[in-house]
Amino acid sequence: MAANPGKTDIVPTYMYSADALPPRQDPLLHFLVNLLMRDGKKASAERYIAEMLGHMAKLTNSDPLPLVYEAVELAKPILRMQSRKQGGKTMQVPMPLNARQSTRRALVWIIDASNRRSDRSISRRLAVEMLAILEGNSSVLSRKEEQHKVGMINRANASIRI
Repeated sequence: MAANPGKTDIVPTYMYSADALPPRQDPLLHFLVNLLMRDGKKASAERYIAEMLGHMAKLTNSDPLPLVYEAVELAKPILRMQSRKQGGKTMQVPMPLNARQSTRRALVWIIDASNRRSDRSISRRLAVEMLAILEGNSSVLSRKEEQHKVGMINRANASIRI
């Protein structure tokens, strides 16, 4: 039996619903909603994000919003490769990405990787993918590393104007 049967322990719940935390309040979640949206169905995309936050809260037992920010920060690339023809050969030129471009690329990679997962629910797939990034065993991280590796190999071409 409990020591205080009339008193209940207050456990913080991080169950987010469309009412509790509208995703449009947060700029990163707003960006993610717009990338997930298909055929103009923004309400469905917002519901997916709210459910994703709920799944992450259930799996980690902590506030999922900082975890989402950390996962996106880990997945952000700092450069992209652009092809440039000079003479008879094509060269790969590394181009730096600004903050918005790298965030968008990271979110698109996360969505792509989550779509390759086997679960039926998109919100659960996204939650598991975000947690996989934080654990360090996601294909998004290997994609980022590959991008940086190619950029380092071709850094001699960085001075070429596009």
